Amino acid sequence: MSGIRSCAGALLISPVLVTTAWAADEPATVKVALLDMSSAMPTENMASIRTDKPTAKAGPVTFDVTNWSKSVHEMVIVSVDRPNSPLPYDNARARVPEEQIKVLGEAEDIQPSGSKTLEVSLPQGSYLLICNRPGHYAAGMVTPFSVTP
Repeated sequence: MSGIRSCAGALLISPVLVTTAWAADEPATVKVALLDMSSAMPTENMASIRTDKPTAKAGPVTFDVTNWSKSVHEMVIVSVDRPNSPLPYDNARARVPEEQIKVLGEAEDIQPSGSKTLEVSLPQGSYLLICNRPGHYAAGMVTPFSVTP
């Protein structure tokens, strides 16, 4: 009977080791929620981009982006030196001029309750995830994201 336990123990340990080794080679996956909701005051909007983790390791990163709001959104990955500094903003167009920033990837035109997957290879550094639909960045649809070695 003790031999059976050894075999059972080996079978339980073996898949864990194989799974762990395999998982180390997989790209990091980041779940992203795009949100906007009307607040109690009719002139105010609360909008945000939320991630299930604020960092990933350098290399391939998969962003699973879901739009949980009632309007169309997008998620743009912007490389920045200082994530606390504002991006340039074009007031006339009510958006960030993408030709003036370093865009590394974009999941565009995500419909309400829709999802898109964005796969990018990111070097170590600081990033902002933004929605650049008119007025959305200014309404708060921005979150910092960092990539570690």
